[in-house]
Amino acid sequence: MRRTLLGLALGVFASPAAAQTARTAPPPQRSARLGAPTAVPDPAPAADPGVTPAGLVHRSAGALGAPTPVVPSVMPTRPVAAAQPSVVEDRGTGPLPTTPVYPPGVPTVVVPSVAPEGFVVGPPGVDGLVPGAVAIGRVAGCGKWYSSGEYLLWFTKSAEIPPLVTTSSLPFNGRLGVGDTRVLLGGSFGDLTHSGGRVTVGRWFGDGQCRGLEARGFYVNQDTATFSANTAAFPLLARPFFNVNPNTPFFGSSSEVVADSVRATGGVSAALESEAWGAELNYRRYLLGGPSARLDALVGYRYFGLEERLTVTERFTRIPGSTGPGFPAVFGTVTDQFRTVNHFHGGQVGLLGEVRRGRWSVDGRVTVAFGNLNRTAEIMGGQSLVMPNGMPVVAAGGLLAVPGANVGRFTDNVFAVVPEVGLNVGYQVTSRMRVFVGYNFLYLSNALRPGDTIDTGLDAARIPNFLDAGTAAPIAGVPRPRPLLKSSDYYLQGITFGLSFNW
Repeated sequence: MRRTLLGLALGVFASPAAAQTARTAPPPQRSARLGAPTAVPDPAPAADPGVTPAGLVHRSAGALGAPTPVVPSVMPTRPVAAAQPSVVEDRGTGPLPTTPVYPPGVPTVVVPSVAPEGFVVGPPGVDGLVPGAVAIGRVAGCGKWYSSGEYLLWFTKSAEIPPLVTTSSLPFNGRLGVGDTRVLLGGSFGDLTHSGGRVTVGRWFGDGQCRGLEARGFYVNQDTATFSANTAAFPLLARPFFNVNPNTPFFGSSSEVVADSVRATGGVSAALESEAWGAELNYRRYLLGGPSARLDALVGYRYFGLEERLTVTERFTRIPGSTGPGFPAVFGTVTDQFRTVNHFHGGQVGLLGEVRRGRWSVDGRVTVAFGNLNRTAEIMGGQSLVMPNGMPVVAAGGLLAVPGANVGRFTDNVFAVVPEVGLNVGYQVTSRMRVFVGYNFLYLSNALRPGDTIDTGLDAARIPNFLDAGTAAPIAGVPRPRPLLKSSDYYLQGITFGLSFNW
């Protein structure tokens, strides 16, 4: 009895492993047992086709709990591209990406839109800040302020003027359309070359260089085109006009003879002076672009000023014993002057683009302004004569500038457009300094120029001290000449040489 109880106790409390060890022969059938799982080999299909392994997992020849990797006989392969760093430009407009653009393990390099403080400019052709990365093309130093100074070598459009000086054989007196008369001064006059300067100052509101304010101003100095003719070169010099008074001699095409080989010696000179200046204030906003190129928008105000002056002066000395020419003096000076001033004020829009490649850069600027053009004409003339009795006479008015008709100051306002185009090629000398050379074109529509104010239709009876008018009285109605305020166009174009600096 005691031996039987001991056997039962051992059967209940003994470990399953000990129980399996105690067995001398495996059971004839498979079954699940308590305790550690036993690896059961896959049965051969021919040995026991009717037996199927129980459970949801097909057991293989490994220990349960340690899965055995299944290795296919042929592994598929594909080419793997070389990892390139992801370059992200920071313009300060929003948060930087928190995850790389490329798969994990490939670095993401954050590159500012301009080189950081202390960046050393490499030799030409070195574009990237990161070795092995794609070219970044930014070598300018960071900074909120930028400025530039330019030397301007600009050319102006010549002015159109009516025929002011003629020559002919003696019988025709230089009258237009009569005999062999030809024009010496008239048409295009004043192809001028100006030297000047332009200054630009700008400031960005943030480090990202996305929004800023820019001011520019330019001035081109006064230049003068001149004309001169005398009786040493031409047998007769005359100043033509159209006589609108039928009660005077030579109604229609007429002239005032300055000098000839019979009545007087002398000459005629003319000078056209011109100068221009301007200023603009723009809000600048980044639109699009990348590390090596950008496009900005400009919105602002523009001012443009233009002043020109045309002066025609005749000098004569009467030959003793003669009876003329047109004035009763033995010698004298007669002057006409036509001065015009244009002031433009208007709103402006435009685009500014830039492309960089290493140290080299190309930038272009296109703007157009619309606004009001205030135009002023000042017409004046004078005579300084010495009469045969030796008495000097000073009189107001010349030949084409007549008191009581067109002498005075006249003004009006018209709509005008001022477009400008500029293109520069630059080279980054240091991270702060760049030199550049370029071309610029600036246009003003509806400009008032001196030739636009001259009325060559005269009432000869109104010309002061004019002998050829006889004793005729001025005609009634609107006095001639009238002050004309016609419209013309004006432009400046030429080469610029500049130096820019940012800090």
